[in-house]
Amino acid sequence: MTESTNTSASRLEHQVLALMLMVMHVAVWWDFADAVSRSLMLAHLGLFLLWQPMWSRERRLGLQGTLVFILVTISFIAWLNWGLMTFWLLMLAGILGGRVIVGTRDRYAYLLSLVFVVSETLIGCIPPMVDVRTLSDEFKEIFRYGMLAVPVVLLFIPPQERTVISVRPVDFLYGLTTSLLTVILGLGSLLSMYVTGAGYAEALIQTILITAFFLLAISMLWSPLAGFAGIGQLWERYLLSIGTPFEDWLAELAALVRQKQSPKAFMDSAISLLSGLSWIAGAEWRTGKRSGSAGKQSKFAFRHESAGTAFVVYTHRPMGVALQLHCKLLLSLITHFRLAKEREQEIARSAQLQAIHETGARVTHDIKNLLQSLQGLTAMVENKDTSRRDELQRSLRKQLPHLTSRLQLALDKLQAPEDNTISWRKLDSWWSDLKARNAGGDIDFESEINSSPPIPVDLFDSVVENLLENARIKRHSEPEIDIIVRLEADGERTALSVADTGSGIEPELASTLFDAPVNSRNGLGIGLYQASVQAQQLGYRLRLQENGDAGVRFELSNG
Repeated sequence: MTESTNTSASRLEHQVLALMLMVMHVAVWWDFADAVSRSLMLAHLGLFLLWQPMWSRERRLGLQGTLVFILVTISFIAWLNWGLMTFWLLMLAGILGGRVIVGTRDRYAYLLSLVFVVSETLIGCIPPMVDVRTLSDEFKEIFRYGMLAVPVVLLFIPPQERTVISVRPVDFLYGLTTSLLTVILGLGSLLSMYVTGAGYAEALIQTILITAFFLLAISMLWSPLAGFAGIGQLWERYLLSIGTPFEDWLAELAALVRQKQSPKAFMDSAISLLSGLSWIAGAEWRTGKRSGSAGKQSKFAFRHESAGTAFVVYTHRPMGVALQLHCKLLLSLITHFRLAKEREQEIARSAQLQAIHETGARVTHDIKNLLQSLQGLTAMVENKDTSRRDELQRSLRKQLPHLTSRLQLALDKLQAPEDNTISWRKLDSWWSDLKARNAGGDIDFESEINSSPPIPVDLFDSVVENLLENARIKRHSEPEIDIIVRLEADGERTALSVADTGSGIEPELASTLFDAPVNSRNGLGIGLYQASVQAQQLGYRLRLQENGDAGVRFELSNG
C-alpha cells in the first residue's frame, strides 16, 4: 500500500469506523446467524482490517499470515453464535478503549464508539447468549434503530490532523481494563438478576451504579488527599522496586561512586552489586577495550546497550516486559555514573594540563625578564669605561645572587609544575633587597611601612619585575618619564604600586588587561595576566588604579 493510500485511509478513519459499527449492528439485530448476517459480519471484518490501529497499513501479510487469517475468518463466520459475537465485541471494546488519543475530536469519536460497542455487548449479545429477557419489544425497537444514530454522527466527525503516526497506538493495559470492566458489568448484572430476582435491565442499572461508585472510591484513594499519600504512590513505589528495594540499591551504587576512583573499578563493583540481586544470576559489560563480568551465566540472557556500553544480564528465569524495563533503568543508572566518572577524570586531566600550561607561561615570562636583566648586566660589562668599574662590581654583587635564585626557582617550577610550595619573607627585608637591586636605575622608591607582615616572595618579585620592565620599555620611547615604586604597609593591609608619568594605556587594551593574555607592542599581556591569576590564588588583587595622560599606576594589594 502506498503512502498516499495510507494517508487517505487515515483521513477517513472515523467514516470507516462508522461503517464498521453500522454493519455490525445490523448483523446483530436483524436475523442474527443467518446467511445475510454472516455476509454482513464478513463485510464488518473487512472494514475492521481497513480501520485497525494495531499494525501499519503499509505492512504486507506473508503467505503464512494470510492463510492463518483466512482460516480464522472462515471459522468465525461458519460457527458464528452469541458466544463468539460477545467475545469479538469484548476484543473490539478493548481496542477502542486502549487506543492512544491526542486530539479532542478523536477522543469524542472513540468515546462514542466505545459506548456503542459496550451497549451492544450488554444489551444485544449477553442476554440472548444466556437466554434472558431484557427489554420490552417497544424499547428493543427504539434501541435497534436509535443506536444507528451513533455511526451516523461519526460519519460527520473529521479525524484529527496527525503530524506523527504512532507505531503502537493501542495501550494494552487500558484495553485490558476496558474489556474486563465490560465483563464485570455483564456478569454482575446476571448475578444481581438471579440473586435479587430483578429484571436484567434493572440489574444492569444497579451493577453500573455500584461499579461507578467503586471506581469513584478508587480514584479518590489513588490521588493524594489531606494527610494521606494515596495508593498511586504505593503503586509507583512497587513499579520502581521490582526485584529489589530501589532506594537501597541506588544508595549502594552512589557509595561505589564515592569509593572507586577509576571507571573500570566502578563498573566491576557495580556489576557485582547488580549480580547480587535475587533474580539475576550474573552479568557482563564491555565498552571499547575494557570489559568485566560477575556471577555466572545462565540460559536466559538479556542484552542491552547504553551510551556505548554493552551489557548482558543472565537471569534464573525468563524476564517479562516489566522486569526488562526495570533492568534497563538499573543499567542506565550504572552507565550514567560511569560517564560521570570518565568526565571527572577528563576534568582532572584538563585541570592538570591547564596548571602546567599556566606555570610554563609564567616561568617563560620570568625567564624573559631575567634574560633582559642579564643583557643589561652584559652591556655594563662590555662597557670599556673604567671609571664605572666600581659601580659595575656593586651591581653584579647585588643582582647576580638574586638572578641565580630566580633562575633556580624557575627551574624548580619546570621540573615540578604541580608543586605549589610558596616562599614567604618579611616585607621590610624584601623591600630593602628590591631597592638595593635597582639602585642606580633612575627609579624613585617611596615607602610608608608601619608593619612588616610576611609576603609571598614569588608573587611580589613577579609583579614588580613585570611592571618595572614594562616601565623601562616605555622609557625608551618617552625618555623624560619618571618611574615611582611605592610600598604601604599598615596593619594587615599591604599595597605595592608601580607608576610612571608617561602616556596612558589604550582603553580597549586596559579593559581586558587582566582577563586574558592580550597582544601589545611592548609586552603587558601575558605577564600581567599571569601575575593577576597568581595574585588571586594567594588572596591579593592586581589592579590598574590610574590610567591617563598624566601617568599610569598599577597596584598590588590584599584589601
